[in-house]
Amino acid sequence: MAEAKTEKNLRSTRSSGVRMLDLTKEFQVPGSKDKTVAVNHIDLKIENGEMMTLLGPSGCGKTTTLRMISGFETPTGGEIFIGNRSVEQIPPNKRDISMVFQSYALFPHLTIFENVAYGLKVKKLPREEILTRTRDVMELMQLTTMENRFPNQLSGGQQQRVALARAVVIEPSVLLFDEPLSNLDAKLREYMRDELRALQKQWLLPACM
Repeated sequence: MAEAKTEKNLRSTRSSGVRMLDLTKEFQVPGSKDKTVAVNHIDLKIENGEMMTLLGPSGCGKTTTLRMISGFETPTGGEIFIGNRSVEQIPPNKRDISMVFQSYALFPHLTIFENVAYGLKVKKLPREEILTRTRDVMELMQLTTMENRFPNQLSGGQQQRVALARAVVIEPSVLLFDEPLSNLDAKLREYMRDELRALQKQWLLPACM
């Protein structure tokens, strides 16, 4: 099972936060009556302003845990709370969570600018606010020269930055990252790690990666 390490910011005042109580996930083994336990009775709390890292070998349940928090996997047992609200029956788009996937999950038919702005448009924010927030995040992620390109015209590292930008631009209550910096070179990885931590401290929200 994944080992958890935390870095805490005690100044947080936001009413979010994540709790997992006896959280379990089992998968049926194909062609068998047996089941594989991917997540085994986790009890874990991520405070406001806290960044938590799940550490462990491949297959130990890190991604499955993130997918259950975000709503893309249904727990076999246990409960998940965001703030004081139990969210097992709430769909992913209603949880106010951003997740950066290992596969990026960018929209291939949208430009980079449109990909980053997508969540703000779904929220039906004013046009000027969408433009300002999208441009600010794209500048932060060093994407300003790529706004009119499409995902298939970018390298893996560039696509990863687009996925990060799309996640943070909506300023969610919880940020989830599935190996978000793995495809970046060493210098950019250090820069992005520091910037993401600064954003997370500024917004005083819980994050898990």
